[in-house]
Amino acid sequence: MKPTAAILFICLFAIAFLQSAATVCAAPAASVLEQGFVRPPDAAKPSTYWWWFNSNVNKTGITRDLEEFRAKGIGGVVLINSTIGFGTRPIPQGPAFLSPEWRELFRHAMREAQRLGIEVGINLSTGWCMGGPWIKPEDSGRWFLQSTLSVTGPKKFSGALPLPGNRDGYDGARHLFVKNYVDLPLDQLDYRDTKIIAFPEPDQAAKAMSFSGERLSLLQAKSNRLDASSHAYAREVMTPVRVPWKSERGDLPLAANNVIDLTDKVGADGHLEWDVPPGRWVILRTGHRMTGARTAYALPEADGLEIDWLSARGVEAQFAHLGKIFLEETAAAGVRTGVNGTLKFFHDDSFEDGFPNWTADILEQFQRLRGYDATPYLPVFAGRIVGSAEISDRFLHDYRRTVADLMADEHYKRFEALCREHGMEAESEAAGPSWSATMCMDALKNLGRVSRPMGEFWQDNYRFVQNGQNQVGKMVATASHIYGKKTASAEAFTTFAHWSDDPAALKPTADRAFCEGINRFVFHTSTATRPEDGKPGYEYGAGTHFNPNITWWEQSGAFLDYLARCQHLLQSGLFAADVLYYNGDWTPNIVEPRHTPPGLGEGYDYDVCNTDVLLTRLSVSPENGKLVMPDGMSYRVLVLPKTDRMPLEVARKIRDLVQAGATVIGPPPAQTPGLGGYPQCDDEVRGIAAAVWGSCDGATRVENRFGRGRVFWGMSERAVLERDGVYPDFEYNAGAGPLDWIHRALPGADGGAEIYFVVNRNARPVRAECLFRVAGLQPEIWDPVTGERRAATEWWGEGGGASARANVPLALAPHQSLFVVFRKPAPANPRPQRVASRFNTLPLAPAQEITGAWTLAFDPAWGGPAKVEFSGLMDWTLHRDEGIRHYSGTVTYTKRFDLVFEVPEGRRIVLDLGVVKNLAVVRLNGVPLGTVWTAPWQVDITEALKRTGNVLEIDVVNLWPNRLIGDKYLPASQKLTRTNIPLKDDAALLPSGLLGPVWILRENR
Repeated sequence: MKPTAAILFICLFAIAFLQSAATVCAAPAASVLEQGFVRPPDAAKPSTYWWWFNSNVNKTGITRDLEEFRAKGIGGVVLINSTIGFGTRPIPQGPAFLSPEWRELFRHAMREAQRLGIEVGINLSTGWCMGGPWIKPEDSGRWFLQSTLSVTGPKKFSGALPLPGNRDGYDGARHLFVKNYVDLPLDQLDYRDTKIIAFPEPDQAAKAMSFSGERLSLLQAKSNRLDASSHAYAREVMTPVRVPWKSERGDLPLAANNVIDLTDKVGADGHLEWDVPPGRWVILRTGHRMTGARTAYALPEADGLEIDWLSARGVEAQFAHLGKIFLEETAAAGVRTGVNGTLKFFHDDSFEDGFPNWTADILEQFQRLRGYDATPYLPVFAGRIVGSAEISDRFLHDYRRTVADLMADEHYKRFEALCREHGMEAESEAAGPSWSATMCMDALKNLGRVSRPMGEFWQDNYRFVQNGQNQVGKMVATASHIYGKKTASAEAFTTFAHWSDDPAALKPTADRAFCEGINRFVFHTSTATRPEDGKPGYEYGAGTHFNPNITWWEQSGAFLDYLARCQHLLQSGLFAADVLYYNGDWTPNIVEPRHTPPGLGEGYDYDVCNTDVLLTRLSVSPENGKLVMPDGMSYRVLVLPKTDRMPLEVARKIRDLVQAGATVIGPPPAQTPGLGGYPQCDDEVRGIAAAVWGSCDGATRVENRFGRGRVFWGMSERAVLERDGVYPDFEYNAGAGPLDWIHRALPGADGGAEIYFVVNRNARPVRAECLFRVAGLQPEIWDPVTGERRAATEWWGEGGGASARANVPLALAPHQSLFVVFRKPAPANPRPQRVASRFNTLPLAPAQEITGAWTLAFDPAWGGPAKVEFSGLMDWTLHRDEGIRHYSGTVTYTKRFDLVFEVPEGRRIVLDLGVVKNLAVVRLNGVPLGTVWTAPWQVDITEALKRTGNVLEIDVVNLWPNRLIGDKYLPASQKLTRTNIPLKDDAALLPSGLLGPVWILRENR
């Protein structure tokens, strides 16, 4: 039979093979970089969430889980105690949380983790967000409320002020858990007053003193009372607060100095005694209710209110009541705590607590942070114009900025400090995806306040994926870069699908996250298992399910090795980027998903910074004018947002950076966004702009030099870089289709390296000539699937001087990924080469198809026949035998064959498996040849092959759904599977088995 076109095409590039032991990147002593790639260190291994649902665990299961994690290549766990969620069937109840029985299980887990060298982090809550019965109403999340009462003087007022409505101003609150508590009656919500003020509002002026129309429509967003789905786009969230309020004809603003503070005249019962001045007055009562949010999916013993995210009291209470117990129990187990111990960190899961916007001492905090009293401006929350529309807008900017600063410092910074007091670190999904997406946060600042910034990505391509990129991947990575963190972590592969994804399906999702800058995966999720509960066992309603009960667990080490190799290299050195974008000072302040900025174009990479980093961590290298961070990150240019608003302290810093030699691109500022120091602050900002931008107008003159540096306005960042001779860092011929990439730079004269990760995002093979902005170094190709490394044999230099680059042709199988590493000097006089032929792969040609009958051995314990013969390769689900059709697990294929071709001496021979559903382990003549789990589905058989009498064995593993479907309508006594996860009624059987065709390929020189 002649090979198909697909087989011929695959054969042209195959996989990258070792040329010979003597020539594969030989070195007297392998570098740390290379050693870690071959055998990844524990720090590079992925971790996993380890859910204890309903405390349904025992010592046998704990030991089995941890031993299996260690054996397969899991480096750590995040222990979460929770009740089950997402509509699954009940899970048996184990010991009560924190009971003596539970504590003994916890101690056993900690001792076993220490014995096995597995790092442990613990979620500082049961369920998701922090909270519990120890959180008092006054220490829980808060919303501000207002009520008004009109009175006319002069007269003596003596009476009770009306309470605000329970959801005053929150008409749009409806997403996720918010809808569960927004309508609670006020008498259940611990209402407390903040300020009672009065202001004059003549009858005829009432309308002119208030916002209306489009301006009023923005009030909910500007006052942080707008709810939104966690799927909202960053621009959707940030745009409304950036739309300026402008004065309109007919406005009659309230003068701030006409506001009277009546707070000291109001009793605890809300009774006011006041001599009302002449005229009509509005008494404005501003207070706050607890949001009512409770810990999601908490165990009954730890169910309670969630904490106040804007006050340190909340996280301190959580630490005192729960963190203290975890620490004491760990010590009682004889287990070390701290970054050098087993219990290394506490975890703070994703923010899913609505949009708290107040705290008891917010006015005092506002005064401290913004430098003025907010009291006269409280009527703005009620839709009144104070000072002017512009002044009111500035006040709300300062209010939102205050909420964001309190969240970052009172919660996340304090959380980190509490962990540090015990030698530990804090890990947190501190910036979402958040419920609600409109939470008034400085996302980068939140992430930067903890040692281990973290986000999440989903296996479902329609959840938390925007325009083909993960919603928060770039944001978490850029926070890691600009705040000097080694790792950018992510809750990985979350999905509402069940047991339907194999490593080949997970890999493209993983590679996308890697290219965004994520370099530490935490599998979501591994449910703690008890062997007696059967398989697949009890699971969370959200996966991807990943524990010893999955069908492909015994083969999972190959996939985990891939992730660990990638993470080792992507945790090495520093992210390489040319451009740093300043994201402005507005809040909410969220980084958009990774994209190609219009002014930058393809081939360059970038980071994003906030005001905090720009002011406290950014400086200029006197040697080359690059913008640098204390930890070594550097950028060629800083790009400003397209706005004329800039905080005064930022304008001063921009001036200092340019004067020191920086290159800055963007328009000059004309005003500050806030009210502090107004109006003098605007005068100083305009003075700085006049000095730094000079006569630059963005049209006829686009550049101005100031001090040792330059500013550009009206010229794109790409144009500036190209004018400076800085060409794209990575390019490839367009016909190859979309390739993805990321670049890490490892400093050091001897141990330095330029590390590029290149990914084929196509479901088809591609050939591409790839240009890397590296000169004078030998390219090496490192395969993270196999661990093989070799020097590129086809490559050449292009350009000269600062524009020199290396052209390295690559052939990539569908969704294949490779590292291209530059670390050794190139040969002194390399032979010039300008035409790619082999694309740095081993050329292979079809030599023999393995046809005919195969013997298959199923496991009868899972419903299949002990032995059966297939006349040819076929999908199990098409077989007439019900046991085969619904089989899930491992089947061993056996085939005997002789070679029908001669093997030239020194040539490599490869086995191509064709289509495999879903993983394969190959043995030839008793020699183990490895696990095959991804394209190009090939394995080198050269050393094991014989001329005649070959015995080929292939263990093929499929997924659980087929057996679950077969069991769905069987009586309980006949079911082979046991689980709490029901598959949908329309669930379809998944293709399974070795589908082939299976070919022997030979090297074709």
